[in-house]
Amino acid sequence: MKTTEVNDSIIGKRCKSIFTGLMVTGVIEEIKITEYTAEVKVRFDNPHRWGNHTYKSDWSSARLHDEFGSLHHLEIIDDKYQTIVVEFNKEIAEIDRMFAQNYSIWGVVNLKEWIDNYESSRFTQFSRDTAIITSEYNMENVIEWLEKQDYIKDYQHITK
Repeated sequence: MKTTEVNDSIIGKRCKSIFTGLMVTGVIEEIKITEYTAEVKVRFDNPHRWGNHTYKSDWSSARLHDEFGSLHHLEIIDDKYQTIVVEFNKEIAEIDRMFAQNYSIWGVVNLKEWIDNYESSRFTQFSRDTAIITSEYNMENVIEWLEKQDYIKDYQHITK
């Protein structure tokens, strides 16, 4: 990705980026454009270990004047996907406990696993009660199910 392509419209998009020499996938969570750099924060689909630390996200950046940096490895991979930002009416950890306590009913242990089981759908939590959900063609079903469970406080479409 070039520094000129970094703007608010990429927030919530699925991407692949480089982290410690590996190509990893995730969701763009935030951008920063300074006087000297363009930066993109990627929330990884799965945490990655490097040394004694576990990372859930990382920044890809490049200098504006010569494009030098890790940003040129970042690539959007979900142009066909719909993306929503969901604010839940409870903390996600509280919703997760309901799944874990009733595993025999749900067959999963948390909300992420339930959403990720919808084909082409992905759940990425980024605060206690907020997550980004992407889906290629099941978004209506995901929203309907969340509303039926009375989990949603508010949601906003990022892309359609």
